[in-house]
Amino acid sequence: MPQSGLSIGSDFRFDVYTATGLLTLPTLLNFKKRKITNKLTVKPLNTLPIHLSFEEGGWEGSFEVSRADSTLDDYFASREAAYYAGANIAAGVIQETIQELSGPPSTFQFQGVILYFDNAGEAESEKNVIQTVSFLASTRIKLN
Repeated sequence: MPQSGLSIGSDFRFDVYTATGLLTLPTLLNFKKRKITNKLTVKPLNTLPIHLSFEEGGWEGSFEVSRADSTLDDYFASREAAYYAGANIAAGVIQETIQELSGPPSTFQFQGVILYFDNAGEAESEKNVIQTVSFLASTRIKLN
């Protein structure tokens, strides 16, 4: 629920759908996303700089999970096995739902998503294991 007119992290929900179904992330700690844009500055000799922006075609991001079970390990192990078996690894989607302060939630969908297991976690005495996944997506569209 928003507080003081601002969105806070708990206003957001992320559902990751792979080719094999929903990837349940019960201990999602954070989610970062960024539009991929090619920025160019033209520097004329006789005037101020001109800034240009080109759609690079996609989004990138990452999320961290506090390991509670083998969900991510199992998914990436099966994907690795499929890769070495020569199977086609289909892209997935990530659905982002934001509870808006002034009405119904907004829903966005990252499409053409490929996941990367950047860090499977570090085991250390008396510390939780944090796993990191990054992603690339072809596009992000608004569903409602």
